[in-house]
Amino acid sequence: MIKRSVNLLTGILLVLTGLIITPLPIPLGLILVVLGLSVLVTVLPSLRFSLTRLRCRYPAISLKLRSLSPKLPGFARRLLDHTDPDHKDNHPPG
Repeated sequence: MIKRSVNLLTGILLVLTGLIITPLPIPLGLILVVLGLSVLVTVLPSLRFSLTRLRCRYPAISLKLRSLSPKLPGFARRLLDHTDPDHKDNHPPG
């Protein structure tokens, strides 16, 4: 329970910090947003579901993200894997 709370707080702080510093010329804000989302996706199943649905709605963007995935660092690759609509773990049981 404590670990989940810490991860939730960390993810929210990373996303908020990233959004605040996004207008800076260095793309550190985007990196922080992606890092925060990768933490939050593991804690909030509803966020994972929402991002997966968003990627289902826009398959061209999802395909482009899938092709970029091998070139990204581990935390960003995990975020894309967790929200990939074609990933085997993201389908509802049945």
